[in-house]
Formats: sequence, structure tokens, C-alpha cells
Amino acid sequence: MFGEIEIIFQDDNASCHRAKTVKAFLGERHIQSMSWPANSQDLNPIENLWWKLKKMVHKKAPTCKADLATAIKESWHQIDAEYCLSLIKSMPQRLKLNTSDVF
Repeated sequence: MFGEIEIIFQDDNASCHRAKTVKAFLGERHIQSMSWPANSQDLNPIENLWWKLKKMVHKKAPTCKADLATAIKESWHQIDAEYCLSLIKSMPQRLKLNTSDVF
């Protein structure tokens, strides 16, 4: 499926990610699952991006499905590349803060 690329599946240990069908899908494709503690802090910067998008859409107060789709598209286009870059650049600090208690 992915050629010679090694794929590791990271999830939050939610039961839907541990379902037999998911395990079978990953196993058939030789995709390893990363051992990840349940309820651990999410360091993925995409979560911050989704939060910002959700907040922007909520402010537009869409009242129907069409308005919601428009609000999502408009909000998405209002998020600039600099914001996304700042999230990526914040990773070293996030990791440092998250591992300070471990070592």
C-alpha cells in the first residue's frame, strides 16, 4: 500500500482505534501501532489548528448545513500560513515541557 515506507499508526487508545477491524486493517498492511498511553497530552499541532477553525466557525453562527459548509471554507481560507508555521516551530518547546518531568 505504501511501498517501502515504514508506517507507524499513532492513536489515543480510544476504543474505536482498538476495534478488531482496525487491528485487522493495520495488520494486513503491516502497519505498526505506536504504544501510546491513554489520556496522554496531545502534542500534535493539528489539534490547535482544528481548535482555531472550530472557534472561527462558531463565531459565524451558521444556521443550516449550507451555511456551515460556507463558514468552514471561509474560516479555513482565513487561517494564514504563518499561524501554521508557528505551530510547527512550537514543537521543540512542547516536547521540552512535556518531557521535563520524565528525565
